[in-house]
Amino acid sequence: MTPERLLLFSAARQLFALNLQEVCEVMEPQQCYPFAGAPPHYQGLINFHGNLTALVDLAGYLRLPGRPLPGKILVIDTRLAHLALKVDAVGSILDAASITGASSHEDPLTEALLDTPQGNVRLLRLETLLTGLEQELQQNAPNNAKPGGT
Repeated sequence: MTPERLLLFSAARQLFALNLQEVCEVMEPQQCYPFAGAPPHYQGLINFHGNLTALVDLAGYLRLPGRPLPGKILVIDTRLAHLALKVDAVGSILDAASITGASSHEDPLTEALLDTPQGNVRLLRLETLLTGLEQELQQNAPNNAKPGGT
């Protein structure tokens, strides 16, 4: 079932959408503080209203060929995660009535491929994205065991 309102945005020249209720703010790029041991698409931490929030380059995470743009930052609702996504641009808010068709997609991160007046849009499954990012961080976490030791 498609949410009533979607936020459209682009990354690596592709159109994506998230349920509008999953995003709490759209921001301009800001200073980012790197943190050690994170995968390369983790750009670091940003200060979001006094809370440290992980900033992930969405195109990098999806392994899509990106380009260095200032872009925008989508801050995910802080009740769901302390996560922000760097995207190329933010488009518009799309009402469900504007969606002319929807089809399934083999990518587990994609809830549906939507036909809209703006073109084909991949509706992202936020829960799957959050789970994937969390698992990736756990895999890259420093191990307490010393190399070659027990």
